[in-house]
Amino acid sequence: MDNFKKPNISKKKKEQLSKNILETLKKKKECEKKALDIVIELIDGGLEEADLLNKLHSINPCHYEDVVEERFILKQCGYVMCEKKLEYIPNQKYKISLALKKVYDITERKKFCSNICFKSSKYLQNQLLTTPLWLREKDTVPTFKLLNIHTEKDIAYHLHTIPDGHTKSSTPLITIPTSNDTKTDLEEQLNNLSSLNIKN
Repeated sequence: MDNFKKPNISKKKKEQLSKNILETLKKKKECEKKALDIVIELIDGGLEEADLLNKLHSINPCHYEDVVEERFILKQCGYVMCEKKLEYIPNQKYKISLALKKVYDITERKKFCSNICFKSSKYLQNQLLTTPLWLREKDTVPTFKLLNIHTEKDIAYHLHTIPDGHTKSSTPLITIPTSNDTKTDLEEQLNNLSSLNIKN
């Protein structure tokens, strides 16, 4: 240990290092403030498409999730381009699809006024960058875009979805038994839902 020598760092290098750290912290604070301001704007809504797309480079997916949640609390559709109010919010957490004979978690879906808004919002959120905000200058700015759709059929084609806001990749919570299925008890499965570790 006596032979250990501390790195010989010149005073000039120390000053430069301190300066770089301070600049990084300042940049981080500025980016976080800008992101917060954008979140507030998105919660309020009323943005033009071009204005919205220009702001997406300055927020992360977590910021967008906050926007959806806050709009839901205000009973506003979670999709930032929609101005509709949530007139009916289901109390239940699950929805049974008799046509598909499956049960789905609708926790996220009920934050939107329609399937179109739900899927359009997810499409937009999935484009957001995940790198730290203060390092974005080194990133190539992607071309963000809204989902240009007009019908449920178009939505399903673009997002590989099935009706009622469920994705094909989603795993149903349970499968509703058919008349020929005597081994599966729907009521028992529903009672066990609360003990499942569900991923939306």
